[in-house]
Amino acid sequence: MRTARCLVGFILSGVGADVQAAEEHAAALVAQILESKRAIENSPACTRGCGFISAWDFDGTILKGDASEGLIENDKISYPGLLQKSIEAGYSSVYSKQDFQRFWRDYQDMDKKLGHIPAYTYLPKILKGSRFGDVQKFAASYYATVLQPYYFKSSIEIFRTLRQSGVAPYVISAAPHVFVSSAGPTLSIDEKQIFGIAVAVNPDGTLTDRVIEPIPYAEGKAKRLSMIVDQEKARSKKPVYVLAAFGNSYHTDSKFLLWTLSQKLPAGKPTSVMINGGTAPSELSGTFTEVTQSALLRQLTH
Repeated sequence: MRTARCLVGFILSGVGADVQAAEEHAAALVAQILESKRAIENSPACTRGCGFISAWDFDGTILKGDASEGLIENDKISYPGLLQKSIEAGYSSVYSKQDFQRFWRDYQDMDKKLGHIPAYTYLPKILKGSRFGDVQKFAASYYATVLQPYYFKSSIEIFRTLRQSGVAPYVISAAPHVFVSSAGPTLSIDEKQIFGIAVAVNPDGTLTDRVIEPIPYAEGKAKRLSMIVDQEKARSKKPVYVLAAFGNSYHTDSKFLLWTLSQKLPAGKPTSVMINGGTAPSELSGTFTEVTQSALLRQLTH
């Protein structure tokens, strides 16, 4: 364990010493994942090189709370979500700037009566007519100034250490793509490595209400991860392996965590981590590495 802590501290020296002080599981997970990476690199399958990926949910896994819906703690709003902020900024063609509460009632009613997918796909649709670049710039500023302090320290430690060790991170979220893709700068990754619920964009840059498949929710997250691996294989002309996957919900994230575990690696073993997931359903008990974390980046300045 001491060796793992030293490794993490060395790699993270450029991102601030306080980030090193995450919960104990972070260093242990990094050590386990990088051990599998080294085993694969030393295997015959990797003679000409290999590509390595980590796959991440975003809301509740990297960010405490929900970037789109916000975070309420002890009956107090810790931060309002991007849906409220974007409606109030005039980016919705369906709701006026004063109509957030009407939107919230519509959204909750849709989720209750029609289910999660119709409700989640409704979110980017209300932005129809706004320019993708304008909404993305608006969201990027919100991530940088409001949301980033609510990132889990342990998730950021693992995310950055793996990235700096040659494991490319990909984020797969059921949030609107125009929102979650804007988190790229706060994670030091390209927006092309982030996938959310996307709608088609007109030639003039305006958003439509035509949802693009696959919808990255439950089974759709596993499908997107499979597509990412296939695309990386085609691009690099090398074997590509998902070394680790991270989620926070047995309902929404189990499919892509299971997909990760189902791989036949040439050496080592994949790691799937459930963060703050609560009690596992009986059929998944003991399947994933379960961790609890609470420390946030915002606590670095307190």
